[in-house]
Amino acid sequence: MELAVLPRLRHPLRSETVPDPLRDRLAHHIDATVVAVLDPACLEAMAEDQRLTQRHRVHHAGLVICAWVLAAFARSTDTEGRVLDAQRTYEGLGGPVSGRTSFRTQSRKLLPVMHTLLRRRLRALVAQATPALRGRLQAFTDVLIPDGCAFKLANALAGVYKGTGQLAEFKLHAVYSVRAGAVTTTTATAGAVHDTAGFAPTTWERGALYLWDLAFNDYARFLDAQRAGSHVVQRLKDTANPVVLASYGPTGVRRAMPLRATGQPLRLQEAAEFGYVHHRRVLDLDVEITDDTGRTGVARVVCVPCHGTDRWYLTTLPRDLFTPEDVAEIYRIRWECELFFRTWKGGVRLDEVRRLYHPQSLEVAVTAALLAAVLSRELGAGLERLTATVTEATPPTADVAFPPRAARAS
Repeated sequence: MELAVLPRLRHPLRSETVPDPLRDRLAHHIDATVVAVLDPACLEAMAEDQRLTQRHRVHHAGLVICAWVLAAFARSTDTEGRVLDAQRTYEGLGGPVSGRTSFRTQSRKLLPVMHTLLRRRLRALVAQATPALRGRLQAFTDVLIPDGCAFKLANALAGVYKGTGQLAEFKLHAVYSVRAGAVTTTTATAGAVHDTAGFAPTTWERGALYLWDLAFNDYARFLDAQRAGSHVVQRLKDTANPVVLASYGPTGVRRAMPLRATGQPLRLQEAAEFGYVHHRRVLDLDVEITDDTGRTGVARVVCVPCHGTDRWYLTTLPRDLFTPEDVAEIYRIRWECELFFRTWKGGVRLDEVRRLYHPQSLEVAVTAALLAAVLSRELGAGLERLTATVTEATPPTADVAFPPRAARAS
């Protein structure tokens, strides 16, 4: 007896065996990208070169690393924790069945290979990045944003990773590249380590623009970048009080600051209080800054109101190219780094490391998560290039989706 009448399909289902050029191109790209990052044979050779696997008894080193990276993408109610998920993925990839303790031990042993792989892929991301930035940023070789991202840990790790608001906390200090759309360097510390201590570059990229927030306020770092030929935009604390050399009006007219009766130069707070700077809400000043070692340098300070409060910025950007409003707008690019950290916390399960209590297991899980983020970025970048290629190859069409209004009216 018929209980229901199945409606006819308006369009018949297409057989999966029918060739699909777009699907084939995407599959080829995904396959090539994943193999470039996670080639089990190559990873096993790296482990052998580092003398980490001399006897092939139980585990396949390459598959162990692949399993950890792929398990970082697992997002479901069926997850059992980072280690168990990685082991289950490893067995699903064809790795021989082993005990939990044995798999953990082998994973920790392969940590140097994962570190090497991460360094290589981060360098590759920068090398494959777009040659130049666009718009107002094309004057810079890159825009680099240092920042930190903290994660709560199990209390058992309080002796290794001391936290600030909690007993145990893990912090990643990173430098985000706008040109690459990804982090280019990472350093791991305890959560109690201040952000400014996690950013100590030995070399500065000449022609690049560095953006950092209030946590990185440091005149010495600013002068180092300035003298290396880099550009900087940083938030300036409200309590900062540098020497003011001159004030610039809306038309660029320069007003030199007078000296005190004692012959000493005026500082920012005093110059603003007594009206020596231009009487306007948006300020543009030349200031002199001095670091703890006595080095001095001339910089630019701008003040731009935002939601009823004054935002002060210390910068090296020339005023003949960038207005104070431009400086404030450029600083907002820092939001890209915040969005990237959100993908770290959720997209690759870095918010799920709090159940680990062994320091090396934690490091394996974090490194695998960073590799998963790099893999995701490389897949995305490749798809963008593939989309651009398809778009360029598609001839333009003169068809109009909707007729002109006059034609419809007639």
